[in-house]
Amino acid sequence: MSFTAEEIEARGHPVWAEVDLDAIRHNVGALKMQLAGAEIMGVVKGYAYGHGNPQSALAMLEAGATRLGVARVAEGLHLREAGITVPIHVFTEPPAAAVRTMLEHSLTPTVYTQAFADALSRTATEMDRTVNVHLKLDTGMHRVGVPPDEVAGAVKSLLSAPALVVEGAWSHLAVADLPGHPFTRQQLDLFHKLTDQIEKAGAKLRYRHLANSAATMADPDTHFDVVRCGVACYGLWPSRDLLGTLDLKPALALRARVNMTKGVKAGEGLSYGLRYEVKKASRIVTITAGYADGYDRRLSGRADVMMNELRYRVSGTVCMDQFMVDVGQDEIEVGTVATLIGDEGSDRVSAEELAAHIGTINYEVTTRIPSRVPRVFLNERAGG
Repeated sequence: MSFTAEEIEARGHPVWAEVDLDAIRHNVGALKMQLAGAEIMGVVKGYAYGHGNPQSALAMLEAGATRLGVARVAEGLHLREAGITVPIHVFTEPPAAAVRTMLEHSLTPTVYTQAFADALSRTATEMDRTVNVHLKLDTGMHRVGVPPDEVAGAVKSLLSAPALVVEGAWSHLAVADLPGHPFTRQQLDLFHKLTDQIEKAGAKLRYRHLANSAATMADPDTHFDVVRCGVACYGLWPSRDLLGTLDLKPALALRARVNMTKGVKAGEGLSYGLRYEVKKASRIVTITAGYADGYDRRLSGRADVMMNELRYRVSGTVCMDQFMVDVGQDEIEVGTVATLIGDEGSDRVSAEELAAHIGTINYEVTTRIPSRVPRVFLNERAGG
């Protein structure tokens, strides 16, 4: 959902995410400065890592990205329905029933199985069109992709299908977020070998792509013709090892309002399980966000929120729609905005900070913010 700040108030939303599109534009620009001619594919799968589409995708394109990447056909349709016409790559083979839809909307397929290649060729022939495909190579991550010893056969099959054109080949790096890891060099060497093999077989590769955000930032040898940048476009760090290596600006803030304050006596417990004991008579505020808003239950007693530019610890168990904070004797009024992720004054609660509390990665922190939390887009350009 996308709303203005005024609509947030009118519709009674107590929690919302603010997405600064200028930050996304800045980050794409910073990544572009790392390149010597390669195009940027803005990766906007997972609802733009929770930041929201089509606005995030448009901001990337405005900053110089030339193509977009999604995981599913439905994500590509969302962008096409918003009027986006640039190449949109679908990273995963869809069910056969979605092949016609994919072709009708000119989405660029990834191919790595014979069954999908056959369905794609058959449907394209029926529609009297040719389709540019990108062959996914398994260089060691072993998620999806053609195994190295099957590449020759896969290329021969694709070249024999008159409706298919092998436009590109790509793979994905497993440990690029650990700069200098020897496995990245192994994958890079194998990728060189396999793409050379593809071209010797007769496919003229227009695009080779291997680098994700981490490799774009740390390893120029992986850049090739296109780099696929996702997490860094949103101002999130691919890993702790890359922290501060580029001028990135976090784009997302998550905020919620206080809906009740109360005095609680010493010795009383808070929330489910009564795991938090009030040590001395205090003011307790209830904030209208919870794990149904992507604010993980494991943040209970660990995470800080900011109100009036001061940090307070989450007190007791995070509930589905609310959590509580012991603010001592501080005066916090009903309606006060609490910052769960983002800046207040000179301080910031980052997605990386929350991720560390619950043993996960920043990607998951933002991506898990669900659709019931409206997005407010800052610095949206007219017509965007």
